Amino acid sequence: MADMTFDAVVIGGGQKTLVTAIYLAKYGKMKVGIFEERHELGGGWGTHEAPAPGFAGNSHASTLEDWFFLPLQRDFPDIEEKGVKLLNLKCGLGIILKEDQSCLPFYHIPEDPTGEKQAAAVARFAGEKDAETWWKMYEVSKPGGSMWHAFMDDIFNLPPPDGQPGYFERWFLEDMKRPGSLSNKRLLALPANYAVKEMWEHPGMQYLALRRIKAAGMPTEAAGGPSLFILPFFLMYVSLLKGGTHSAAHACARIFLENGGRFFTKSKVDNVLIENGKATGIRLSDGTEVAAKLVVSGTDPYQLCFDLIGPDHLDAGIMRKIANLERTLSCITWYTWALHEAPDYQAADYNQDINETHWVILGSRNVEDLIMESYWRRLGKLPPNMEIVNFHHHTRADRTQAPDGKHTVGSEIHTVDATRMSEREWMDYKKRHAEETMRTWQEYMRNMSWDNVIGYDAITPYDTAHRQRNMAPYGNLTIVDKFPGQLPPFVPIQEWGDHRIRPIENLYGTSSAWGIYDGAHTGQGYTCYKAIAQDLGLAQPWDGHPW
Repeated sequence: MADMTFDAVVIGGGQKTLVTAIYLAKYGKMKVGIFEERHELGGGWGTHEAPAPGFAGNSHASTLEDWFFLPLQRDFPDIEEKGVKLLNLKCGLGIILKEDQSCLPFYHIPEDPTGEKQAAAVARFAGEKDAETWWKMYEVSKPGGSMWHAFMDDIFNLPPPDGQPGYFERWFLEDMKRPGSLSNKRLLALPANYAVKEMWEHPGMQYLALRRIKAAGMPTEAAGGPSLFILPFFLMYVSLLKGGTHSAAHACARIFLENGGRFFTKSKVDNVLIENGKATGIRLSDGTEVAAKLVVSGTDPYQLCFDLIGPDHLDAGIMRKIANLERTLSCITWYTWALHEAPDYQAADYNQDINETHWVILGSRNVEDLIMESYWRRLGKLPPNMEIVNFHHHTRADRTQAPDGKHTVGSEIHTVDATRMSEREWMDYKKRHAEETMRTWQEYMRNMSWDNVIGYDAITPYDTAHRQRNMAPYGNLTIVDKFPGQLPPFVPIQEWGDHRIRPIENLYGTSSAWGIYDGAHTGQGYTCYKAIAQDLGLAQPWDGHPW
């Protein structure tokens, strides 16, 4: 006899399963229990006092996009007052070129509602030809544009049935028919590191596009050319959450509790209970058995397959596919710096708005360096020259993340996976990388030295792998790489792409391993509830809406 009983049990209280859980509790009218191995809920929505006393550091997700919470903002109208308060600077993302300290910031829509200011900035930075290309891309990707709708449909809807193209793919094929379109058949076949050179003339635009695609978890030599079209989403819409990304976890937890949910931390799940091909609950590591009508797993596909289910219930072909998923390419360092003064970029002499930009790429005209860096990591080796760094300027928009008059800045680069070095080697790497980051910083900033640093928190793939078990053993922030054959409807594998863990009934999976794009958005948790609602006839608050 079970020790506890729920309508639904959720394995892991990460950002995706939290979203599924609040929909099950409020709209599914279910008694829901979350069982989380760590000491708190939130997963990648994590913020802690880290670089120095009084300074907030985001342990995983840091920057967000304006569209990340769209379904929740509609279906949970009080979510902002509960903590999901998005803040923006004047500009979302920008790039500075090392060679001449020229720069290009990208303005948030409220700062440039017509797009004309941005087109002029691109023309000044890269020339009229690239400004024309940008304008064509902007017209379809701005809110309400045809590609904007297609991308939102892909994020917040279940994948179409087998044999039918996805929403973004369908848009691309239709857009090819439009006179003057940038879409063409060649782009379908080209990897991104070739496609950027055909789409953009200026090397700075090539570097920007390729670097941002890689930051979205898409390997530069693998991501298809059509991925370039989603670039505006990651340039103009960059935001942050007031108080840090853990604010979203607190907001969802409050909604969950208000709707009768219960959660249990420090509660490791050992396996899913399966009888006659149906999931009937879970067993914890202490032997506790929890019965349920359905089970939702937020673990990574490998852990779900081999640890929680096992070979007695899965076809050997499915297990082989899961075993061979590429999971080593999207591993990053994640540093938070506590500073006396906010960075003052030399490039502000070129365009002062670069100092009002949330995410700044320190780039160059040599896009080949970026491409070679990816090849080195594919070999499992650190590149001989450090990749130039991205910086996120949190306290320029959110003064709550540091003491009065002080600042926090986040930095990141991609690096090798956690298994490539020992714990001691990763400890040495942390200090070495901090020194390299400072040297790079000083090439672009007027006021950066160790005298300006109060402290820093260094998170490597090794730390990530040991902190977030669904990112182990490699420390991969995307869990499963966005790689050919690992994109919808084949992510994580085709049999599980709609969250239904076939052939087991009443078992569902969700995490950043699902969907067209990883990141800290709510899409995979929302679409997981959609699958459950379809199967069980639960309330569907999206009726009458495009997603």
